[in-house]
Amino acid sequence: MGADNVDVFQRMVFSLPSLKVQIPALVALSLLYSFGMRLAFTVFTPIRLSIPLVLVAGSLVFLVPFLVAGELFHQVLPRYPRSWSYFLALFNQFVLFIHGLILSGADTTGNAWSIVWLAFITVHVTNVLVLLISTGIEYYKRILVVSSVQTALLIAVFYLFVGGALGIERYRHAFSLASVAIAAVFVVLILLAVEYLIKSNTDVSAFTLTSGLLRNDRESLDLGFEAEPHVQTLTIDNGDRLRLAAPWIHPGPLGGFGGGQLSGTVISELNRDGTGFFLHVPCTHEEDLADPEDAEKVLEAVADPEGTGHASTLVHRDYGEIEFFGRRFDGQTIVFLHAEHIDDYDTGVFMRDVERSDVLLVDLHKHDIQEGPEKEVQYGTAEADRLKRYFDDFLETLDDAPLHDYSAGFDVHLGDQDLLAMVEVVDGERTLLMGIDTNGVTADIRDLEAAYREEFDHVLLFSTDTHASIHDLANMTRSNVDAMRRAVAAATDDVAPATIGLTSRTTRPLQLLKNDYNGLVFSVNILIRLTIISLFLFYFVLIVWMF
Repeated sequence: MGADNVDVFQRMVFSLPSLKVQIPALVALSLLYSFGMRLAFTVFTPIRLSIPLVLVAGSLVFLVPFLVAGELFHQVLPRYPRSWSYFLALFNQFVLFIHGLILSGADTTGNAWSIVWLAFITVHVTNVLVLLISTGIEYYKRILVVSSVQTALLIAVFYLFVGGALGIERYRHAFSLASVAIAAVFVVLILLAVEYLIKSNTDVSAFTLTSGLLRNDRESLDLGFEAEPHVQTLTIDNGDRLRLAAPWIHPGPLGGFGGGQLSGTVISELNRDGTGFFLHVPCTHEEDLADPEDAEKVLEAVADPEGTGHASTLVHRDYGEIEFFGRRFDGQTIVFLHAEHIDDYDTGVFMRDVERSDVLLVDLHKHDIQEGPEKEVQYGTAEADRLKRYFDDFLETLDDAPLHDYSAGFDVHLGDQDLLAMVEVVDGERTLLMGIDTNGVTADIRDLEAAYREEFDHVLLFSTDTHASIHDLANMTRSNVDAMRRAVAAATDDVAPATIGLTSRTTRPLQLLKNDYNGLVFSVNILIRLTIISLFLFYFVLIVWMF
């Protein structure tokens, strides 16, 4: 995602342990925390707790309220996964234990009282905050109620054992109970303000966006401008036909929102009754689809051009800042570009005066999947003009490349990672093209690319720059290297005399985000940081308030 800065969402996503791990962990940790509290009170206070009391009290404090919450949130809140619910319970169980350790160091009854109630408020506020973000702000009333159940159980256990025997003035009981409710309501008000500010600027719900990303939902964004972008189609036919679709649309913005699943949708549909793959052209998130259903219009524009059996060998030029690989055939050209330090390019940087039916330009986008570049090349800058001069020079170089008989073989592997392998043979030169439906590439697939350079004259590795699943992006460290090896072997065996052709069509009118994307990103980035700062300040004020 790089230059758009919305990759903050990627850091919100991580793999949760299964319920087979979480529930036993909840039970085991309740025992560990109970005896940890016993040890802390033995060391730092004159209180001595018997083991039977520790087992009973520990179960009522560290186990029962959290088992209830783990199941209750899943049952009451719409489509809330049980694994999320129990993980939240595990987190709050730890939060309560930390406050218990702090409690063992309290020097007065008043301080001990404040620490206990701060623990209850923290658990309650954490539940409200997490449930609002992951479920949606529209459920805030239900969340306030359901979050109160766990807190009420903890308070009841507290009063059952010691709450009424501490000699605390009555007004402090009422003050502490009111503080729990006030804190939760205040968090809701902060988040409602965030929701209002984002919707007033972009007409997009921040919480619909966040909860949808966490759930991997497909959603349309009520943003954008009407456009009819080009969809280029490159076909390779060696008896079987491969169609490579290259829409001038960016696969984004995130998850199922807009066109985030565009590349996967195109690959799936092209392989329903044939063989095909997705190519990523140099463009930015301003070219994102607003409505995921508009992928159908992209597919309608995929064509079947006439091909030629003659092509040039692969021409390569490295200009320092950027390198190009290209092949010409029958007055047409396909060019691959790569710049290690650049993430995206405005569409006008290279193609502002180039006919799309004559030239297909593909961004290899093979940066590291976790540590990719964050730089974007803007149209009209000195850097853009310089890159355009390099591109024009390269096209002139290609014009002089002689043509020879063209042969090719290909294989597409569909799975968790869709893969393409294509082998081209021209005048004895063997070129391998490896594609993977990811946003950048992992180290193991880069190693495979390097290994194949011993076998082929040129090896080009590319990703589709998909934004289909931030869940995958957040956790992806390895690729299906074995499947890619099998695909390369199958493509090599499939090599036969072939034709290659290129054409371009425009889509029916659809919505692209254009400048609305910038408004969305700026609002989200500013308000995420503002929300975090506000919550920290709120908690600091809460500590002062309770003490």
